[in-house]
Amino acid sequence: MYKFTLSKLSVINFVLWITIYFSALALVYHVRWFIPFLQNSSNHFVVPPNEIPMVWFGTQISTNLIFLYVAWLLIRLIKKFKRSGFFDRGSLKALDGVIVSCLALALLGAVRLILNNLSELHLNDWTSAVSIVNLITRSFTRLLVFSAPQTIYLLLSIILWSVRQFVTTALAVKEENEKFI
Repeated sequence: MYKFTLSKLSVINFVLWITIYFSALALVYHVRWFIPFLQNSSNHFVVPPNEIPMVWFGTQISTNLIFLYVAWLLIRLIKKFKRSGFFDRGSLKALDGVIVSCLALALLGAVRLILNNLSELHLNDWTSAVSIVNLITRSFTRLLVFSAPQTIYLLLSIILWSVRQFVTTALAVKEENEKFI
């Protein structure tokens, strides 16, 4: 009986290629559905109920483009890591790209959620400082935390930023050691 083991990086690389495939497929379909919508405002039951079609198409297309970009960055990062066995300055650029992408995904989700739920914001009731603070807090927690949590993207960007700081420190120590030797 043969034991078949895959390296963890190969599995991650495979998952990234699957992500690229499905994101590209979704991008093709969203653009394919968006063009008829622009021509005659028909969405043929593609856009979910209670969604603004232009916002939905824009965020879906943007999200899939970001997924493609992040997967491409991570595949390059893994390829570099396999070649050298450690992270370098180029790795920091890839991490920066992923961090910015996480923040962009959080922003896209927040914009989509807020624009589709403008009635929940009660804009007419924003008359005093206390009511403004109360309604901002209520809207933020109701929409962005409970309804469709965007905080996961923010947490992921914070974690990646922490990893980036570790890599920066490790590269500085490595360069110092190389100068010493």
